[in-house]
Amino acid sequence: IVGKHYKPVTNAKLLYFTDALTESGEFKLMGFDELKEGKVTMAFLKNMNPNLKINGCTNDEFMFIGNSFDGTQRFHIGTGSSLHRCLNQFYSTLEIFSKKHTSFIDNTNFVVADIIKKYKTEKGILYESFDGMQTIRVDESVVASLIKEVHLMLANDSRAVMEKDWTASPSMQTLKKAIEREMKDLGNNAFGLFNGVTWYTTHEMRSLDSHYSGVNGTANLINQKAFSFCKNLKTIHSSNPNN
Repeated sequence: IVGKHYKPVTNAKLLYFTDALTESGEFKLMGFDELKEGKVTMAFLKNMNPNLKINGCTNDEFMFIGNSFDGTQRFHIGTGSSLHRCLNQFYSTLEIFSKKHTSFIDNTNFVVADIIKKYKTEKGILYESFDGMQTIRVDESVVASLIKEVHLMLANDSRAVMEKDWTASPSMQTLKKAIEREMKDLGNNAFGLFNGVTWYTTHEMRSLDSHYSGVNGTANLINQKAFSFCKNLKTIHSSNPNN
């Protein structure tokens, strides 16, 4: 059942954008995912620039194109990252392109060129957000504070669980160990803290639809919480550099 303004966005449209972006020479098609028994389809493309780095770590950049047929989301294009050092994946919430299923999408080269231009601009802002995180010192109380926020976010459907100490949660203990692992390698700083969370969501969490979870599911919610938390640490440090 759809409204009178509904305009179907078919997989042919997804393929058009996939082809147009790969024909630009800046992206390579890595594959497709069909989820929810075909109700959601996604294409994954890799940025072919070999010189992408975040805080000195070589980084793979991905663009994903998603479409749904169950009313759960718009036709949309977003971005993701994967650090070479441990393949930690982080899908950003940058909205490169989004369209409701209420009007047709125009097939023009201008639209694709505009998408690539916006992609580069938004990714530049994202990279700036990470710049300097490795200089922000983090102690055990800060780590505990982030884990508590993640625990409360995931347990918000039950007040009893929310009030329970996160240290009693096996999954949060696993998160803590993942953070300790990455901070041992990257240092006791905000960048190590963030990578500890992405290690957990990439290597410890289990999902039948791993790509979908990283883009739209619980793993992405946890990553976004960690990213906002670490950006806030950086902002606070900038305001009070002596603290």
